[in-house]
Amino acid sequence: MQWTLGQLASVLGIETLVDRAQLLVSSVVTDSRKIEPGCLFVALKGPRFDGHDFVALAHELGAVAALVEAPVAVDLPQLVCPDTRLALGLIAGAHRRAWHGPVVAVTGNSGKTTVKEMCAALLAPLGDVLATQGNLNNDFGAPLTLLQLRPHHQAAVIELGANHLGEIAWTAPLSKPDVAIITNVTGAHVGEFGGMGQIAQAKSELLVGLGEQGTAVLNRDDHYFTFWAARAAPRRVVSFGFHPEADVSAAALSCDSQGRYAFTLLQHGRALGQVRLPLLGKHNVSNALAAAAAALMLGVPEEQVISRLESLQALAGRLVVVSGLRGVTVLDDTYNANPGAVKVALDTLASFPPPRWCALGAMGELGEASAALHADIGHYAAELGIDELLTLGEAARPASEAFGRGLHFNDHETLTRYVTHTLPPDTTLLVKGSRSAGMEHVVNALRSDK
Repeated sequence: MQWTLGQLASVLGIETLVDRAQLLVSSVVTDSRKIEPGCLFVALKGPRFDGHDFVALAHELGAVAALVEAPVAVDLPQLVCPDTRLALGLIAGAHRRAWHGPVVAVTGNSGKTTVKEMCAALLAPLGDVLATQGNLNNDFGAPLTLLQLRPHHQAAVIELGANHLGEIAWTAPLSKPDVAIITNVTGAHVGEFGGMGQIAQAKSELLVGLGEQGTAVLNRDDHYFTFWAARAAPRRVVSFGFHPEADVSAAALSCDSQGRYAFTLLQHGRALGQVRLPLLGKHNVSNALAAAAAALMLGVPEEQVISRLESLQALAGRLVVVSGLRGVTVLDDTYNANPGAVKVALDTLASFPPPRWCALGAMGELGEASAALHADIGHYAAELGIDELLTLGEAARPASEAFGRGLHFNDHETLTRYVTHTLPPDTTLLVKGSRSAGMEHVVNALRSDK
């Protein structure tokens, strides 16, 4: 990054001292622990912190200027604006517009982080790829990711999330994607949005950021595909999924005893080759199709798409196979949970030979629908023939009750003790729950390599 202070002031529509306008800014920093010489320090404010308290430290550590909401009594050039968080986004958007490589943006209730990582892997033949780190996908994290763009990057993959309407409508134009992927709507955050339709609306905001030449990559199997396709018009739409009319699809699917799928990758009905996906679950075939659609759109050779799909690695806490005590196979899917994601994880569990157990932590952010949605999971597990359902957290109790023969636990210690002493040898145990449920404690207690 190489901006002058005057250029940044112009982006923000504010004034700076003439004698400071030519100061060069080499980076933008919001974390006082990462202040470096030559940076612009952005003083963000939150419920428990105020970056303005660290402007003096920024000066000491070599920052060339600070972005503040009110002048601070420090001998450091300062750009004063009404809202530093919004200003951070404006700077990130300008930085993105000054960079001319292709950007893929990904959103959806489930699978967006997996698809983001898949896209980064598949786009590697183009050169260095910048991808969102972790889950920095909100109106703060997305600008920070965009500010990492450098001339050596040949492509970027940006993950965009939201917990309210309007959030992606802000971050999508900043990201200015050439390809916009919407994975699905599965019910995550339904309590915050108020309904599935509102979630679909929020995800459609990604399409606002597409230019006239942009491409929307949409899930043909999702209930809201038609709605999204209409929102994308007149831009190009490329569909993916198992639907017979999907542009990028899979045929001749087969599943081994460990839940891994092989399939023929199709583009407009033409077979591109056979793929043996090393990840568990049919849902990951759908994720792979989304990433393949984006990569093919951006010119990655077909053979590279296939070879890189076959070299993918599972992300931590996302249906990772862990060897457990007494020959138990643990499916660690503890990263997060929503109703749709729990069902696809149960589908994967059902592909394993019996006995099959599930330890489910409460799903959060479901609002008034929580009890009904948990109960629905219990019924679904019973229909699949899962042998045992154990629930943790009061919100999850309806799931074990609906299952009929499930057991409920109030704390990790009791659940872990029961599982470690009762789980039959050679069982497959799915462990899943929202991040707040902390279900990784159960996985760690069962690891054979601990």
